Amino acid sequence: MAIITLVSHLVAREGYTFIHEGYSERCLNCRFKKVCIDRLKKGHIYRVVKVLGLRNRCPVNGYVVSVVVDEVPIEIALPKKLAVEGMTVRYPEIKCDRSKCQYLKLCKPRLLKEGSRIKVLTVKERIKCPLNQSLVVAKVLLID
Repeated sequence: MAIITLVSHLVAREGYTFIHEGYSERCLNCRFKKVCIDRLKKGHIYRVVKVLGLRNRCPVNGYVVSVVVDEVPIEIALPKKLAVEGMTVRYPEIKCDRSKCQYLKLCKPRLLKEGSRIKVLTVKERIKCPLNQSLVVAKVLLID
């Protein structure tokens, strides 16, 4: 779903990807707060898909530019029994102690915590887990 928001003029280009980290105290009384930060969810990944070009003065970033962003799905390892396209589930932490495993980044995604709600968009290949866990690669969107 496309969202119109504001980003720093320094990064307002198509394809730029960012994690919304929240806001500054100076944002609370800003007249652009509703379009700039209220439309984005903290901890979610967004990609600029179109630069609209309207430029406004910002006390935090100097200038901000109006852009259209889409939320970016993340690729993770998911237990096969939960990997149903279109389904919303709570993310279960994958129990693993292998720090050298080739799937570590998929099994321990930085942006997800145990219990986070996710929507499964696509299910890909099965993972050859060295601990024999039944896992697959899935693209998901963070719901909360």
